[in-house]
Amino acid sequence: MQRILLTYQWLGDFNYSKAKIFDGFESLIIYENYGKCNTFELDVPFSFENNSIFKPENVFKFEGVYYYVDDVSGTNEKLKVCGKSLAGKYDSRIIDRIYTASKSPALIAWDHINQEMLNPGNYSDINGSYNGADRKINYLTLTTADALGLPSIDYQNSYGEVQKQVETLCETYNFGFKEKGQKGSVSNQIEFFKGRDVSKWVVFSDDSDGYENLKDVEFEHSTFDQKTVAYAFGEGDGSARKKIVVNPTLKGLSRKELYVDARDLQSSDGTTTIPSATYNSMLKDRAKQALSDKKEVITLNGDFVLTSKLVKFGRDFFVGDTVRLTSKRYGATKTAVISQAKKTYNEKGEYLELIYDKENPTIFDILGRNK
Repeated sequence: MQRILLTYQWLGDFNYSKAKIFDGFESLIIYENYGKCNTFELDVPFSFENNSIFKPENVFKFEGVYYYVDDVSGTNEKLKVCGKSLAGKYDSRIIDRIYTASKSPALIAWDHINQEMLNPGNYSDINGSYNGADRKINYLTLTTADALGLPSIDYQNSYGEVQKQVETLCETYNFGFKEKGQKGSVSNQIEFFKGRDVSKWVVFSDDSDGYENLKDVEFEHSTFDQKTVAYAFGEGDGSARKKIVVNPTLKGLSRKELYVDARDLQSSDGTTTIPSATYNSMLKDRAKQALSDKKEVITLNGDFVLTSKLVKFGRDFFVGDTVRLTSKRYGATKTAVISQAKKTYNEKGEYLELIYDKENPTIFDILGRNK
């Protein structure tokens, strides 16, 4: 099946030329991600026309999603074009406020996109006031805010990067977002969502008597970087600095301590003071986030056999869903979130590679890490 791109030349601001059909690419790789924007790599023959079509900030639409170009390199024979889906523009905005909230992390991520990219307010510095509309990313919209069933957290951030905060929230609390191109204009709509747990029936295994859809399995069990107790320090100095310890009752070899610097958390923004209980909760949540990056690692890697008729990507499971991996050889099993689908299109056909990297807790629930 022939694949085409609809290309749009950037005319300045958020204006684009009429769509043109382009079907001359040699290879296109789309990285469909769970908790971050999509990215792409495109190889096209070198020509002056192609060099003009794929300049930075030009856009193309592929399978219902718009992408912008942010890097072009090449030789006499080939151009390599890279870029992101339109939500990737969150790498160009900061959180221009002291943002404090007690709500679902999905609603916090929604706020960051909305307040800094879609509906930014007026702002000021030592020289005066400025129009917030200048910060607006006109070719992005959001679906209605949805808590996604996630419990509320106490959260604060000031002047952080929108990209880092959104991606950290997505990774820590296991939700993501996807984009859908809108009709009639160069625009994507962002929708936050939480993947499903399909691990009861979507299973990848090296068992020759069962699924046999997981090959070249590798196993690792490591506590090299594990931490189980976090000492989080907030505002203040010396002995007056606010401190909270997560999992303080662990002892002996089970106790592996981690220092967390959370001095950026402030109880007052100059006009409003946060109650002590709320501040302490924010400090505790920061400590838990730090511990989530220091887990015991149980790795079960292998090649997914995606030609199996038992389970099929795009029918039985999707990016963001939790599946089960099991190895009869190593006597190990684990669940994993599909974090990325790498889709390759070239003259030989279409290829799919699935990646997972967000490991679910194993013995940590017993240890009480997440309590």
